[in-house]
Amino acid sequence: MNDLEEKEETTRESLEEEVFKALEHQLRRDILRYVGDGKNPTFTDIMNTIRTDSPTLSYHIKILAPFIEQRDGKYSLTPIGKAAYTLLLRTAAYNKVALLHKKKYGAKVGNTILWVAAIATAAVLKVDTTLTAVILPILAGISLYITYQLFE
Repeated sequence: MNDLEEKEETTRESLEEEVFKALEHQLRRDILRYVGDGKNPTFTDIMNTIRTDSPTLSYHIKILAPFIEQRDGKYSLTPIGKAAYTLLLRTAAYNKVALLHKKKYGAKVGNTILWVAAIATAAVLKVDTTLTAVILPILAGISLYITYQLFE
């Protein structure tokens, strides 16, 4: 490896370390999300929203240098900041989907019980026969089919 290649490798490793160091702290991820929401906030806006003091915010913004930049007193995302912001949004969405899949058995059983109870109640209350015998079971079937398809 020649000197230029070694320097490029060192620079790449250094940036990689900066990126992961910056993203390891929850407060910095919160700052990145807030700036990424497209509001072009000022330092004071960030400080008030994130609910931290000025020295702490200054410290974290300094570490976020690869991700955010300041122009005319307002902060915005750099190109790598936009990629990190997108990653943060995707991980949040993934967490919600993972939680939904953890609870799929409960959702399927709960939906089934709900429809059985609705049909039984309509029958006990002697609601219109067409509703009890035809419409509710059809709606129940559609609802259960959709619920089961969500988790497959």
